[in-house]
Amino acid sequence: MEFFNVWIRNGLVFVRPCVDDVRFKVYENDVWVASGLDDDGVLVTLQERKPNTILTIEYLFENKLGREHFPLISYYAIRERNYQAGDILVASDNLKSELTGYMGHSALVINENELIESPGLGPAIIRSSIKQFLDKHPVHAQFRPVQSEVGEKVAQYAIEYYQKYKLNVEKGIHKPTFSFDLSQELDDPWDKIYCSKLVWICYHFGANYTFENDHLWFSPEDLYHQLLENQDFELVYQHQNVKFLIDT
Repeated sequence: MEFFNVWIRNGLVFVRPCVDDVRFKVYENDVWVASGLDDDGVLVTLQERKPNTILTIEYLFENKLGREHFPLISYYAIRERNYQAGDILVASDNLKSELTGYMGHSALVINENELIESPGLGPAIIRSSIKQFLDKHPVHAQFRPVQSEVGEKVAQYAIEYYQKYKLNVEKGIHKPTFSFDLSQELDDPWDKIYCSKLVWICYHFGANYTFENDHLWFSPEDLYHQLLENQDFELVYQHQNVKFLIDT
């Protein structure tokens, strides 16, 4: 007999009993987060929005104590690991260990072996192997657009964007430059660039798909949390230790 229905969306969990006259408590990774009574549901804000998080519902029904477990991994699509055009890699670790969990990094896959990214300093944009990203950033997640044609358009734009950047450099025009300057416009591809802005630009101009931005800059943390429960994307892979410490 199933005692509870659980829905998860955008970092919120709604727990509703399937039976009357039941008292229950909700735990996230063994930490109490909410209590409920009878058929009234409860809304919980997740603290750890990760597939390895486990929700436990402890309940009392007809004077009997029971528990139900809901691993979040069952709510995410974990696919066989491969790479397709338009895939997004988002890491919470950083080459500078003191920035791990605060800064992170992201890149855009253009084919089964390569990606385009803005790694910092110069050159501002590079075309490189997926392997080097995985070696540098093992603590990462991989997301894929549900519609493959969207990914193809985004990857094609990224390739053309990179080629135009290379031509600029050959002419002595170093535009865009790598910068986290908060005064830069998110939709300006030729002034300044950084890793997650590059992903934003390629989706915005390449496929007319625009990610929302909640603060002055569009960070890897913004990208990760928007993708995690976005119906237009599926989670292909996530390292169990992916975690951003602050909302940037």
